[in-house]
Amino acid sequence: MKKYFLTGLVIILPFFLTIYIIWIVFKIVGRFFTPAITKIFETYVAIRIPSFAIILISAVVTLFLIWVIGILASNFIGKKFITFAENLLLRVPMARGIYDSIRKLINVFFVNKSSFKRVVLIEWPRKGVYSIAFITSDAMGEVQEKTKEEVVNVFMPTTPNPTTGFLVLVPKQDIIPLDMSVDDAIKLIISGGIVVPPNRTQNG
Repeated sequence: MKKYFLTGLVIILPFFLTIYIIWIVFKIVGRFFTPAITKIFETYVAIRIPSFAIILISAVVTLFLIWVIGILASNFIGKKFITFAENLLLRVPMARGIYDSIRKLINVFFVNKSSFKRVVLIEWPRKGVYSIAFITSDAMGEVQEKTKEEVVNVFMPTTPNPTTGFLVLVPKQDIIPLDMSVDDAIKLIISGGIVVPPNRTQNG
């Protein structure tokens, strides 16, 4: 009985948590659009719509706006406008650091994952304990000149938020290469080890 209950809990909990998180996001969006949507319906349709309908309408409007922004960002005029807006935001001292960091992290993890050259294991935080990390580039310049060994730049993400982590310079001989893809490694990190990718070496 306990086994079946835990099995059911493992299956149903992620499902309801996902719906709950999405519902919270829709509620936040709904509060932003509620005054405008309510006024439009009361003025032009002459009806009062319930709050849950406003949330759903707001969600559809939000998705539509994101889609429109994506279209605008794909053409010349849209790119110029976005660049202009970014430049304005980057002139604000506090906003500049926050926005630039978030933008680069999102680009790395969701747009340009090729920045991660390979998934590897490194011994961290001590010998005999291993952590998953990504090789980003070979160390160059002063860093390479002042180390006794040839080192590489390795980004070690944290769980469950892989957009934060540590930059570690690791000697090449201490790196253990893995065959798993960057996507599989990110899923493994986000899930805290629950979602384990298949062994590509055995499957190949």
